[in-house]
Amino acid sequence: MMGFSARPTRGPAIREPPPDLPDRRRSPAPKGWPLVALVAAAVGVRLVVIAAGPDRLDDHDRYLSLARSLAAGRGFALDGRATAYRPPLYPILLAPMVGLLPDPALPWGVAGLHLTLGGGTVALVGWTARRWGLGPRRALVAAAVAAFDPVLVVQARSVMTETPAAFLVAATLAALTAPGLGGATCSGIGFGLAALCRPSLLPWAVATACAGLVVGPGGRKARVARGAALILATAATLAPWAARNASIFGEPVWTTTHGGYTLALANNPAYYADVLDGPPGAVWSGANQDAWFAAVSRSTAGMREPEADRALRASALAMARERPSEFARASIARLGRFWGVAPAGAVYPATVRAACAAWTVPLWVGLVVGLARPGCWRWPGVAAVAGLASLSLVHLLYWTDLRMRAPIVPAIALIVAGASPFSRRFPSPGPAAGTAKAVAPVVSGGK
Repeated sequence: MMGFSARPTRGPAIREPPPDLPDRRRSPAPKGWPLVALVAAAVGVRLVVIAAGPDRLDDHDRYLSLARSLAAGRGFALDGRATAYRPPLYPILLAPMVGLLPDPALPWGVAGLHLTLGGGTVALVGWTARRWGLGPRRALVAAAVAAFDPVLVVQARSVMTETPAAFLVAATLAALTAPGLGGATCSGIGFGLAALCRPSLLPWAVATACAGLVVGPGGRKARVARGAALILATAATLAPWAARNASIFGEPVWTTTHGGYTLALANNPAYYADVLDGPPGAVWSGANQDAWFAAVSRSTAGMREPEADRALRASALAMARERPSEFARASIARLGRFWGVAPAGAVYPATVRAACAAWTVPLWVGLVVGLARPGCWRWPGVAAVAGLASLSLVHLLYWTDLRMRAPIVPAIALIVAGASPFSRRFPSPGPAAGTAKAVAPVVSGGK
């Protein structure tokens, strides 16, 4: 069995629990049904939200339009024109049901996809927690956070990428627990797929590879090989999309041509006037926003998508250079919205905001306590920290609201579980070393 010495012994091998974990023999581990019940509860609460949400098929970002184009054999196109404005993975997932289901059944086809991904996210978080060395009860805490986080639950009713992105984040964190170059390669594929679903997650791959060089298991050679395998697998996963875009636009686009727009959307004179210098809790909308949209359309008319992307990025960076103090204030405000405890009061009623805050405030306390524990700064737990840090840095600059943090709820859940009171100490995550012996502490996780 993995975790035992290959040398013969005179008698049966007796394994004592690792010294930094509680003795599991004091009480039997719960059976698998509690996690199954949490998965079922996660599916149930999402089903209620989907059924109650009249806008469950609101397609603001036109992912269904892209899926219809794919299903009809017209390629990844909008209004008959090839595009890289949106990431490709989610429309690819939607395309089979768009092609097979009649329009009246399509909402429930999308709902079925989101329910499956939501339940899978909860199961993966619970499994990963055990692989980190967390005990059964703490693993259930992690799964419960992923099951009932209000931001992630509400996003299940929208035709947007938060639900599949959260699943891919959970799958990538699970893959990182596998030892050796195989685990690094699988996690690199996960990072690449996550970026093809949600481009803002791409810096997470780089941050994780860098963290592995510092705190990863093994010697320097092993750490460099693991980091290289992770980055190469990520790049290889992105490469077909980049090659397709190079053939169409004459230059590779590794994620999307949407980045310049989202940077300019959060860094322009109209936004600063209406939101940064506006009343507390202001949400950007109205005539000034409409005028900005029209101005952007005029300024980029006739440009190829990569050119328009660069032009909008340049305008936002020029704004940052010309008005550095306002840019700094706007960045701090964006970070505050990203980690806010409740959605905007201008959009949501007080009851919804209060319910969200009642969940989020204790969750943030647990997150702070979890981050203070040394276990989450070891490999592979440090990948969850890298996810939080990298996405926070992205949304320090780019357009931000509270839903933008939905994809990293699995990482938040795992860190919070490490702070739960079900055991005295945060166990060392594992497996860490690229060898079979590294699995032993994981299998013997604490209570």
